[in-house]
Formats: sequence, C-alpha cells, structure tokens
Amino acid sequence: MDFRDVPERTVMRARERMLSGAPEASAAARGPDGRGTAGPSASAPGVPYPRTGDAVLSSWRRCRLHAVDADRLHVPHVEKHIDWDSRLLSAAAPVLDRVEQLLADCTAGVVLADAAARVLTRRGGDTAVVRLMDRVHLAPGFSYAEEAVGTNGIGTALAERRLSTVFGPEHFAEPLQRAACAGIPVRNPLTGRQEGVVNLTCLRQDASPLMAAVVRQAAADIEERMLDRYSGDERAALDAFLAAGRRTSGPVLLVTPTLRTANTEAVRLLDPQDLRQAGALAADLLAAPAGSRRQRVDVSLRVASGAEVRARCTLVGPPGRPIGCVVGMTLPEGRGTSAAADRTPGTRTGQQQLPAAPLPVLLPGLAGGSQSWRSASRDVASACRQRLAARVVGEAGVGKLALVRAAHHWVRPGHRLQVVDLSAGPRTPHVLDRTEDALRDEDGTVVLQHLELAGRELMYRLEALLTGARRNRGTGPWVVGLYTVPGQGPVPPTAPADAVSPALDSAVFPCTVAVAPLRYRPEDIRDLVPVLLARHGRGGTVSCAPAAMQVLTRFDWPGNVRHLNQVLQQAARGRRQADLQPHDLAPECHSSCRRTLTPWEAAERDAIVRALHDAAGNRDTAARQLGISRATIYRKIRLYGVTVAPARAR
Repeated sequence: MDFRDVPERTVMRARERMLSGAPEASAAARGPDGRGTAGPSASAPGVPYPRTGDAVLSSWRRCRLHAVDADRLHVPHVEKHIDWDSRLLSAAAPVLDRVEQLLADCTAGVVLADAAARVLTRRGGDTAVVRLMDRVHLAPGFSYAEEAVGTNGIGTALAERRLSTVFGPEHFAEPLQRAACAGIPVRNPLTGRQEGVVNLTCLRQDASPLMAAVVRQAAADIEERMLDRYSGDERAALDAFLAAGRRTSGPVLLVTPTLRTANTEAVRLLDPQDLRQAGALAADLLAAPAGSRRQRVDVSLRVASGAEVRARCTLVGPPGRPIGCVVGMTLPEGRGTSAAADRTPGTRTGQQQLPAAPLPVLLPGLAGGSQSWRSASRDVASACRQRLAARVVGEAGVGKLALVRAAHHWVRPGHRLQVVDLSAGPRTPHVLDRTEDALRDEDGTVVLQHLELAGRELMYRLEALLTGARRNRGTGPWVVGLYTVPGQGPVPPTAPADAVSPALDSAVFPCTVAVAPLRYRPEDIRDLVPVLLARHGRGGTVSCAPAAMQVLTRFDWPGNVRHLNQVLQQAARGRRQADLQPHDLAPECHSSCRRTLTPWEAAERDAIVRALHDAAGNRDTAARQLGISRATIYRKIRLYGVTVAPARAR
C-alpha cells in the first residue's frame, strides 16, 4: 500500500466516527477493495469508515475490545521476561547493521521485537526520529503488543501474521500518530512459527512505499541466517520429518533434543494434550539407554476424544546416536467421521459404548476469552476425561482449582471431588491417610493442593497407588496436583527440604497444564468483572463503567483473579445498583510500580491517588491539598506509576 493513497483527513474522520460508536459500513458500501467507495458516498452518513483498509479496521475493533486508551499511551515495561540471548537476536544483528547503513541518509529507524511484541533493539534514525521513539517508549524492554498500545507496525503485524503498514492517523493511540511504520513477522524457517517482527519507523511526512520492501527483505535475510544456525543434525531430522509427511496424509510430529514441531494435519486433528502426549512418548524413546533402545516402536494411544490411535515412533540417525524421533499417527476410520465408534474413557466392559462429547471451547462455569485460558480449559477437560493424572501449574490466585472443579462437574457430574491441602503438613500420617482414603473413590476426583510442598514420602506413596490405574487406562479416580509457583503476589510458603520439584514427579503426573497469570491475559478481565460483581452486588445490579474497566485492564494484578475479586468486593460493598467509577477502585489499581512497595510507600501512593481523584486529576490542586510542592507530586507520580486521568477524559 502507498502511504499517500488514503488522504490523512479521511482516515482521521474514520477514526473519530469509529470512536464515537457509529455503525460500520457494509462491504458493499465500502466498495470492492474493502476501503470505501471513491465517490461522494464515501463520506455519507451511512458509511462511517470511508476508504479505510480492512486490516486497520480489524485492528481498531481489537483495540476497542481490549479497552486501549485512544488518547494516551500506556507502554508496559517487561524487560525481565526477555531472552537477550535468543536465536532471533543473534541472527538478526548483522542484518540490522546492514539496514542501519542503508538508512544512514534517511529519517527512519529499524526496530526488532520478539514474538510477544517486546522491543529487543533499535538502530538508526536521525535526531527527530530518535526523539519521537524515546517519547513513545519505542525502546528495548518495552512491549508494543496491540492489546497494550493499539494499532502499530509491531503488534498489528503479529496479530495479522503478515506485512502491516500503519500511517499517522491509522494508529489507534493519538500519541503515535506522528509516526508511520511498516512491520513484517520473522518466522522460524523450520517450524513456521512467528519468532518476532522487524519494523521501520519514521515521521509520517517522510513515509515511503519502499519501507515495505526494506522490511520484507530484512525479514527474509534474518530467516535465512536463523536456518544457518541450526545444526546439521537438526536439518537431517527435519528432512526425515518432511519425508514422512509426504508419505502420509495423517498427523506427523518431530521431536529432537532442541526442537519440536508438527505438520498441519496434527495441529488440525489433535488437541494440544494429544500432541504433548505423543511428544513425551518420542522423548522417552530418545532418552532410553542405548542397549534397550529400539529403532521403531508401535504403540496405541487414547486421544482426548476417547478414540484409540496407532502411533509409530521412528528414530532418525544412527542406532547408537539418534538425532530425533518422527511420530506418525494413524487415526481411526472416519476420524472425526465416526465418533460413535469411540469409547468414552472410564466405561466398564459390558456397559453401553457412547460417543465422546466434543471438548467445549470453555468449560461451563468459567469466564474468560483469551486463547491461553481456553487452551488450559481444554487440556484440563481432556485429562479429566482420560483420568490422566495431571499437574496444574500457575501462580497463586490464577484459577487452578476453578479449572479442575469445572472439568470435574462437566465430565463426571454427581461424583465426589475431594481437596487435600498439603500446606497443613504434607509429611504427617494424617494427610497421607486422608490422601490414600480419597484415592479409593474410583469415580471421584482427588485434588492435592499446594503440591510444591509435597515431600518425597507422599510422592512415592502416590506413585504406588496410581500404578494399578496406569495398567488399566481409563479407570480409577482422577488425581490432580495444584502446583503454585512464585509470582508478583504474596510469597508462597517455603517448600520442605525433601520437596519434589516439577521436573522430578513426572512419573506420578505425566500431564502438565500451565495457567498463565492474569497480567498476560488482560482480555479475560472484561469477562471476569461482571461475574465477580454479581457475587458482591447484594441482590442488586452493580456494573463497571468503561473508564473503570480501562483502569482494571491496565493493572498488573500481582494476586491474579483472587486479587481482582478482592478489589471488586471492596468497591461493591454496600451497593445495590451502581456503575463503578475509577475513584471507587482501590488506589493501588491506579499505580503500575514495578517493585514491591514498603508500607510507608504504599500509604504515600494511596494518599496521592485519593488527592488526585478529589482534585479531578489536577496535579497542582492535589499537591496543595497534600501540602507538598508541585515538583514533588510529579516525581512521586512517576515513581509510583500513578495513572489518574483528568476529569475531561473520564
């Protein structure tokens, strides 16, 4: 697309009408190119988005769904989660050097970001461009994900999975509209996954259609260098994987010590839990002792739908030093054409065989629409259906027990769910006896809470008790361990000296489901808030105003869903019918400080937030109310990351 094709004033008018909530134009009204008719009707009242590209419109809709602030820029700093020694960064360095030299006489800078839209490095650019990038925090360590900063060349390229050019007013957030950018994903040449984005940024008056050509060539060069960095063994294993895929139309997986990938059929026909199960089988074959290792193994696996599939595992490379394992899977006749032939796990011999119900997108009773939350829901439901002992890992308060309860009530309604809390003393005979007694209920579910505190004695006892169930797959109770990992919230209890780490108890829990923290899935907050408010509304109707919802979605939530529930409970206390406003929320929600505050600092932050709310966001008035100088309140606001909007923006 030529940046000059669409008049700037036209795009600005389209953005304003979109923000005002005007209905979208039909495809016919926008014209055959999807960007609007060229005549006078392009600005008619019935066509609110005239001559605006479909990619930009889709991005704007996603931004509104994520409650991105259109007037201000909130760029999260996530440096501590970045892999500064990644294969992408090392492969891209020479290419970025060459692009920087190419742009030596131009007014554009080149930026490299990872697959999570976190900026890794930037090069080039004249003084004006560097000053602009500094002002909008387009710098290493900051995230330019679309759900955080709106439409931009990095986050939108990842979301659209293709080249994205964003000019001036096409940016959703107004502070970015001085820039024009072009970004394209960099894909792993072996797996096809998006590894990152290479992006060119310049002032919008200097935009050129050649920017797209430059980033396209740079991405191709980076991908070629990434391929060169793979070892000869990895390439040989990939060749065997591709050859196996050409010989069959079914699912094929490849597992090496450093690489795992699957063909399109495997991703389309199998659940993530099935892929992990087949991958674990291949990894076990690779790790077998040389004397007992077989070059080819045929096994039978039960997948999430309840069907039996045949898996052929073939080692790649010399018998004494295999370099990988290719797994080819043969599905039953008509899969998914003949679900009636599948047997529901847990059906006893002689009982009527019923078709397995398809796994729901999200288990009943749960709220949230993020991909990671839905994936965890399906994985837990699959493990429950197969009675596969599972370990659910996540920070405190993310919803691990809620997932297990929902899966239990969906798969085996009416049966008993027992929770054994190991934090009370995991090595006492009382806890061991209670666990053993709970495991005798063959149709129930046993949840071991705080598995991180389990000693070796309990793990050995569990392994012995589950041996019989593993011999006859699909019988016995469903056993789940909830493993709490440290996060940003309260520090979990200290594990005993003989505690078993997650890497050591895979014999007891062959299935692991990871639940992402709430700060990594902010889109779930919009679904969680109405559900949680319904619990605390005292029989009335308490809702959340859009401005308050923006505050909630921008907060990091170190205590995850439990923390969100506590804040909403406090805000809704004593109310029956109300729309919660930003000033109704706890002061901590208006702060984004990246470190743990002392009690004195927390009290100081809360006082500043309350004063700003009382002063309708006017910092000078708030400073006078607190009896401090204007410079001091500005410094404290920056120190604590306080974000209280002025009255005109609320």
